Amino acid sequence: MIALNKTKWKYKIGGGVGCGTILLFFMTLGMAALCLWFHKTGNGAILLGRIILTVFAAVFVLSIYRSIFFKVLIGEDSFYYQSAPGNGRHYRYSEIRNAWISSGRETNGTNAQYCQIETRAGATIRIPITGIDTDAAEYLVDRVANVAASDATGMEDDLRDHTVSGKVQGITRIVVLCLIIGVVLWLSYSLAKEGLPPITYVFSFIASICALAYLVMHYLFYRIDIQRDGFYCRTNPFNGQFYKYRDIANCKVIEKRRVTGSVRNGGRRSHYLHYLIFTDKSGKEHRIRYDKGLFEREINILASRMNQSKS
Repeated sequence: MIALNKTKWKYKIGGGVGCGTILLFFMTLGMAALCLWFHKTGNGAILLGRIILTVFAAVFVLSIYRSIFFKVLIGEDSFYYQSAPGNGRHYRYSEIRNAWISSGRETNGTNAQYCQIETRAGATIRIPITGIDTDAAEYLVDRVANVAASDATGMEDDLRDHTVSGKVQGITRIVVLCLIIGVVLWLSYSLAKEGLPPITYVFSFIASICALAYLVMHYLFYRIDIQRDGFYCRTNPFNGQFYKYRDIANCKVIEKRRVTGSVRNGGRRSHYLHYLIFTDKSGKEHRIRYDKGLFEREINILASRMNQSKS
């Protein structure tokens, strides 16, 4: 075991209170003071103020948690990764098979970037990064490539198995949505207490519950196992099936852009969805939605194996 305080780290991702967390603290403090003033003066905006304060406080708590427990320390011969209390581990680059940076636009149009690291044991570490972390991530990827280049066994082998799973970041998304549902429930209660009709809050509550049901189903059942001669695909409890690559007639990977809203109503917004589309030997087309930022490499490998089986 290498002592962290005796290792010279060249780069650091996370592991400290950043400007964003400090800004959130003052925004939460300011909103709390405003809510107190609303309460003392009997201002009707107190309900809206409480909602905003609840959201700010929840985001601030999550930001503090990440600042304390999430850290990546990158050195010349190794790196240290921790994402939760007690799970920190030190890795030598010789333990890493491959590393790369992936990116993809989220549904809301924002760009998500990850530094993905595959260990020789087959585990994949996915580190979310922002623009200020790019140099650190690129250095880590270069060090892994340099060590792998000096070791013949470090070369990438696409015949190995890969997995695309809804469990990756699934719990985080469910927890965030549960916080949102808590705010919606509190808002619904407040609106009902004010005597407003149920139509003003019932639909938002139903939409939140439907979104939670979708995320739970995705977490429990979404899975693609990419194997040497075929793949198993399941997106819901009832459609799991194994396909041989030679039984796939054609396949493609697409990005679909949806534009909603209007200029008159405050502007148009773009939403991006990514799909793997393939047709089986019976002529049936299958459309599999995936998270490009997390699984771009695995989906590209799957599509490549499908196409190579026809050549």
